[in-house]
Amino acid sequence: MISSDRKESTFAKDMVDKAKFKRGRYRSTSLIFHLFNTKPAIMRKLILVAFSILPLILAAQSESDIRKHYTSVNDQIKESIEHGYEGSLYNNHWEANKNGKSWPAVGYFSETTDFWYDDPPDHLSAADRNPKTVLLKVTVSRKASDYHAAEEYLYKDGRLLFYFSSEAGEGGATETRVYFNYKGVAFKTSVKSDDKELKAKDFLKEEFKDLKPNPVTVMAAGKKYQDLFVKSM
Repeated sequence: MISSDRKESTFAKDMVDKAKFKRGRYRSTSLIFHLFNTKPAIMRKLILVAFSILPLILAAQSESDIRKHYTSVNDQIKESIEHGYEGSLYNNHWEANKNGKSWPAVGYFSETTDFWYDDPPDHLSAADRNPKTVLLKVTVSRKASDYHAAEEYLYKDGRLLFYFSSEAGEGGATETRVYFNYKGVAFKTSVKSDDKELKAKDFLKEEFKDLKPNPVTVMAAGKKYQDLFVKSM
């Protein structure tokens, strides 16, 4: 049995402990309240910075993946050209105006198109595989008396990921690049005119306005070549 003096002492100690606990809990609650309510401006800034950086990080990663895929496909194309039927890719070659007959309003003109793929599109039924998924790259070359142009369409899993074009003639030389994500949305474009990287403000000028990339047109052309490839087989 506990004595009365000890009871009073214990009771007093319990009251002190409760008071300390309440003060501690109040301080903790106040600290949490302070963190979430007295610094909202800083929190908002951090969130805005995070959301603004995230798309750049994702775009950079996607561009890096596209570059790796581009290099890999080009290596396979090079191997296939050097080793012929022992290469890793198939190749369909189309040539327009092969005999070089004078082209109306142009004179000399030729166009070649190469389709590079890793399996015949009709090897499996459409129920088992989308035939477009075997196509890896399409290259197009156009030549006239004073003009040369080239295009590249890079695919993966049936999706257009990258487009490149170059043109050279009396008006100078240009290069255009368009990068697409897996949803078919362009996340980066770049244009060079005579080795000068054009900025957004440059496309407002008369001499450069026609050089601004149109991702919608590029995507449509990429799908057209996919359809031509499948139908040709």
